[in-house]
Amino acid sequence: MRISELAAASGPPATTLRYYESVGLLTANRGTNGYRDYDDDALRQLSFIEAAKQLDMSLPEIVELRAVIQGESCTQVREVLHPRLRQRLLEVDKRLANLHLLRARLDAAVTRVGACPDSRRSCRSECALLGTQQDTCTALATSPETIDNKGTR
Repeated sequence: MRISELAAASGPPATTLRYYESVGLLTANRGTNGYRDYDDDALRQLSFIEAAKQLDMSLPEIVELRAVIQGESCTQVREVLHPRLRQRLLEVDKRLANLHLLRARLDAAVTRVGACPDSRRSCRSECALLGTQQDTCTALATSPETIDNKGTR
């Protein structure tokens, strides 16, 4: 099948398919006219690439992995792939922990910013973002000098 047919059948655009071919992820035969001719194996190759991408593998990792597992026994594939997937899982757990920490920090910042009082005084940006300055912000807002002669702040 031609590249346009493969693109229609698989999803990635022709430019992506050409790139995959250039980095060794996809193979095509060339007709006498120079056109790429893909067989049914190209769809399997693209399914493998997509599955690996869904596991957050980079294209260089996928190229390396494809070279390792091509034609190997299931035992050999497991010996190569299992440790890599376990390592990837550890990396994801670390990213998740960092994201949970970021979420907690953002939640605290939202609370602090939401608690900043109405005041006509100049606000210091660190007042709302740094927890240690929260008391300063509140103290400034409630001090007598922040209240105008009409009794408003």
